[in-house]
Amino acid sequence: MKAAEWLAATGAVLLAVLLGGVLFALLSLVTTVRRLRVTVERLQAETLAITDAMRDSLRDAEHEVDRVDALLTAAEGVGGRIDGASRLVTKTVTNPVVKVLAIGTGTKTAVQRMRSGERRATP
Repeated sequence: MKAAEWLAATGAVLLAVLLGGVLFALLSLVTTVRRLRVTVERLQAETLAITDAMRDSLRDAEHEVDRVDALLTAAEGVGGRIDGASRLVTKTVTNPVVKVLAIGTGTKTAVQRMRSGERRATP
């Protein structure tokens, strides 16, 4: 065998080994890409489900915030009406009660003086 033939045979073997390695690498890459595609599809499905759940939760939270806001507004209105009613009762009841207490105190003092026979000094 001549050197040229020996080099050609060696080159062909090396080329076949190299081609086999490239084919193995390509098959491995294709398998990895397929697995990656499946993983991405699963991730996408899970992400969409989570996003839908978050959207529903957000809608529920907005509804609850609106309800709480309405309750607070109603409570503020009731508080304002109670304050107004309290002022009205204070103005309406306080003055007559003070007058009744003053009359009662004056009557009590007069009765005590009448019982003891004491007269009021004239100025």
